[in-house]
Amino acid sequence: MHCRVSRALTLAIALLALGGPAGLSAADKKKPAPQPTLVWPLPPDPPRIRYVTTYHGVTDFKKNNGRWKSLLIGTDADQPSTQLMKPYGIAVARDGRVFVTDTAARRVFVFDPHAKTVEFVGEKGPMKVVKPIGVAIDAAETVFVADATLKRVVGYRPDGTVAIAIGRTGELENPSGLAIDRTRSLLYVADAKKHQVLCYAAADGALVRTIGKRGVAKGEFNFPTNLSVDRAGRLYVTDTLNFRVQIFDADGGFVASIGTQGDGPGQLNRAKGVGVDSEGHVYVADTSFNNFQIFDADGSILLFVGSTGDGPGEFLLPAGLFVDDEDRIYVADQGNARVQVFQRVIQSAQRK
Repeated sequence: MHCRVSRALTLAIALLALGGPAGLSAADKKKPAPQPTLVWPLPPDPPRIRYVTTYHGVTDFKKNNGRWKSLLIGTDADQPSTQLMKPYGIAVARDGRVFVTDTAARRVFVFDPHAKTVEFVGEKGPMKVVKPIGVAIDAAETVFVADATLKRVVGYRPDGTVAIAIGRTGELENPSGLAIDRTRSLLYVADAKKHQVLCYAAADGALVRTIGKRGVAKGEFNFPTNLSVDRAGRLYVTDTLNFRVQIFDADGGFVASIGTQGDGPGQLNRAKGVGVDSEGHVYVADTSFNNFQIFDADGSILLFVGSTGDGPGEFLLPAGLFVDDEDRIYVADQGNARVQVFQRVIQSAQRK
């Protein structure tokens, strides 16, 4: 009995030393099996959405050499996490850098897929982030971060220094989602506790207007959470507990509403992230359904993507959503501690 156990242990140690089963060559280990392409809808329908990649943290771009050490002696609880824990807000700069707020790690991650690095924003000086929620980037590359604890929106320059702090005492109670109108240099802030959206001049933080109050009528809100601005300057507000997305023009006037309460396609239950692509399609992440739905400009449902799980294209409590200039869709997958990236697929007939 002891002899058999000893031989088994010896074999296991030998396999670990070799880095895997003896039958695998070094060349085999360098060539992982290709992952199948995930698309929605399923064939034979033409694909409209394609899964691209996932971001987790610093280990996305470098080997985690401290893995065995952390298993042996544990991690340092005093050190901030370098991996996503509970991502919420997302914004993407024109150069492709992906900014992600994390309410549990209390950091703003910056994923640079070109440089293959992960950096952090808002960790220097007197306005260090405490509980970042929303994030947005203007044309001057100022990174605005909504902080629920500070009750401010802080703008950071590219060098990490503070450019501006927005929100006088008592003006913001629970700033959450942010969106930038780059053309008009306006910053929109959703305040879930005040049931309002506040509009500021991005350059100097002057309050331009407030939109809405608590209620169920057009232009009123019940816990607005996330925002997006399209290329025409229209504002999209996830009116979470009114189970809809409301749309406003560039002057703050009500335009339309998308969604009703329910659990069927085209209905919403706990909508969070919202984004708009280059053709005006509206993307809405729903925490209850563990998916995101795509609507046309008139509010008709086109497609839903995702289901409950932890694999590619699956979600657990999705939150923030962002659509970049290349029609890539980024979704903060809170429960799975990651950000998933998808690409809108344009059919050849659409390109003509």
